[in-house]
Amino acid sequence: MTSPTTSPDVPPCPAGAAARPLPQRAHEAAPIAPEAPAPPARRALRGDIEGLRAIAVLLVVLSHAGVTSLAGGFVGVDVFFVISGYVITAGLLREAARTGTVSLRTFYARRAVRLIPAAAPVLVAVLVGAWLLTPLRAVQTAWDVIASSVYLINLRLAQTGTDYFAAGEPPSPVQHFWSLAVEEQFYLLWPLLLLLLLRRSRRDATDGLPRRRILTWVAVIAVASLALSVWLSARHLAWAYFGSPTRVWELAAGALLATATVRMPTRARLPLAVAGLGAIAAAALAFDERTVFPGYAALLPVAGTVAVIAAGAGGSAGLTDRLLGSAPARLLGKLSYSWYLWHWPALVFGAALLGRAPHLVESLGFVTVALGLAAASHHWLENPVRHRPTLRHSPRRGLALGGSLSAATAAVAVLATLITPTVAGRTSADDPTELVAEAPSPQRRLTQLLAASAARPVVPANLTPPLVTALENKPTFYRDGCHELDDPARNARKCRYGAPDGARTVVLLGDSHAGHWFPALNTIAVERGWRLIVFVRNECSAASVTVFGFSDRRLLPECTRWRKGALEQIRKLAPDLIVTSSIGSSTTAADGGPDNDQVWVRGWLASLEKIKAKGARVAYINTTPHLREDLLPCLAANLDNAAPCQRSQAEAVPLPDRRRAVAGALAAAGASVIEPTPWLCTKATCPALVGNTLVYRDNTHLTTHYSTLLTPMLAARLDKIMKARTQPVQAHGV
Repeated sequence: MTSPTTSPDVPPCPAGAAARPLPQRAHEAAPIAPEAPAPPARRALRGDIEGLRAIAVLLVVLSHAGVTSLAGGFVGVDVFFVISGYVITAGLLREAARTGTVSLRTFYARRAVRLIPAAAPVLVAVLVGAWLLTPLRAVQTAWDVIASSVYLINLRLAQTGTDYFAAGEPPSPVQHFWSLAVEEQFYLLWPLLLLLLLRRSRRDATDGLPRRRILTWVAVIAVASLALSVWLSARHLAWAYFGSPTRVWELAAGALLATATVRMPTRARLPLAVAGLGAIAAAALAFDERTVFPGYAALLPVAGTVAVIAAGAGGSAGLTDRLLGSAPARLLGKLSYSWYLWHWPALVFGAALLGRAPHLVESLGFVTVALGLAAASHHWLENPVRHRPTLRHSPRRGLALGGSLSAATAAVAVLATLITPTVAGRTSADDPTELVAEAPSPQRRLTQLLAASAARPVVPANLTPPLVTALENKPTFYRDGCHELDDPARNARKCRYGAPDGARTVVLLGDSHAGHWFPALNTIAVERGWRLIVFVRNECSAASVTVFGFSDRRLLPECTRWRKGALEQIRKLAPDLIVTSSIGSSTTAADGGPDNDQVWVRGWLASLEKIKAKGARVAYINTTPHLREDLLPCLAANLDNAAPCQRSQAEAVPLPDRRRAVAGALAAAGASVIEPTPWLCTKATCPALVGNTLVYRDNTHLTTHYSTLLTPMLAARLDKIMKARTQPVQAHGV
């Protein structure tokens, strides 16, 4: 996941205001404390805040560039959120103390002028880059740009983040805009609430602001948001990470600090600042992609940022203040917003140019180029626009500029969804499905086709499915919603295929890697007159283990509940045959430690005992080989010679020791084990194409077309199983 930014500022801006979301402005006047004299003029510019922005953007950029020691650098976004909440609220309160109200039109105009002129060129550049360098994602990127231009990209990412099949896709080149969307959604409502409190509350005699009432409301919002963040992080991590309601408390923390007008004793400032910087550093060094975040974990960087800002309010924090306020730190803080905007597209498209994941030095080179673009944008675009008198003194013109730029960007993106790049080879190839089905020996013919494709891998013009639609090539039951039912009893009623009135009942059980056998199994069921019932749930293995989710990065107790219900329904159905499979060979089990082979062996045997209780035959299809993660982009970049996209069988077969252990244990316990590797690989190579058929829709899931092609081989195995008596069957070719 990528991280956010901070927000520009709000008060009437002195010349030199700064950047926002990620990089916000650096010079901010400390909140005015009624009981204390105004701080010296030199403190009107909060150099420490500008330096704090510099630290935040460095954490984010270096983390994204692949500096492994800063895997938790995504907390830089949380630093930005706190800064933004503090700076914006301080400006609003100053305006309210001076005028008795808050001008919403002026506030929104300032933000539009500050943010949109710098962001619009980045979004347009992303559209061009996607068209040229990542054509398979060009349409999806265009929709991402549309969402970014109206500050709704966080909701789109939260939705796609819950899609298991999207989890393995390359990240969007505008994924980092999610933090800007969170901020803008917060600031759409926060000034309105503040204005309401100003109008309906009793004013303090000192500065005319109802600070206690504001503090109460902000505190309630912060506590509720934090509670939601903790709760949702344990259940729906994508929504917890990208959602505004779960991030509001971080901005509210800065707002609380600004409203409270904290003044730290001189002796406490340096220790507090050091402790705060230490907390931020600890989070960046200790956290990584396995950290359940935000949740409780976000308290560490948020508290650290609050401490640093509080230490510098109303006076110098000594050494840390001088370091944060140094010229290099202040300069980087001023460029932080633009650098944040440019660095992620530079990394995404840099990798596309290389055709592989960049090395650290290459990534650092890409983000350095992005820093140069940021400097140019800041000098020739942001500052001239922001300080233009006609825009600074006319909210109407500022809003018109921001609105027209956003509308123009969205319009270009809409056009990009209509005019899509073509990704296809120049020659045609034969359809192998008929060749295999009509052959006297389907397996022998398939072996010949696999060898021919491995020897001369060319992406044909008539590739089925086309590369541009491959990701959407899912079995029928996905369209019917059978993969997302929480109640397996509904699967038993709703998810019936094959011959619904067939005399024999067959069950398909497991995760998505069981699901990709559906096209072949459904074809067999129709031909044989079998009733086919589907119990498939993404990431939920049929083995009795608790798994750690690939897409949601958390334990999945719901899979345990679903599996228990599915097994109960299967016992009631008393099927003749159960076909099951799983990607368990590469999924982490929670029980017994990570990647413990015996955990999976015991889990499969436990499930087998339950599903065989009424004598059903069980066919276990071993895990399919895995190709490279960027398979589809690789094919798009190598249309005339797709050899780089293939893998040797030794590399493609995942965790061979575990596969053998599970298959051997199941065979000994009476299950029939089907080894699919000869259907997908030669003895040496696993090709990505066979004739005009694409084998995988990503790097591990079969396309519906290739699954259908394998019907004759699977049918031959299942026919033998259905005819055989219940007895141990030895696995072959494992």
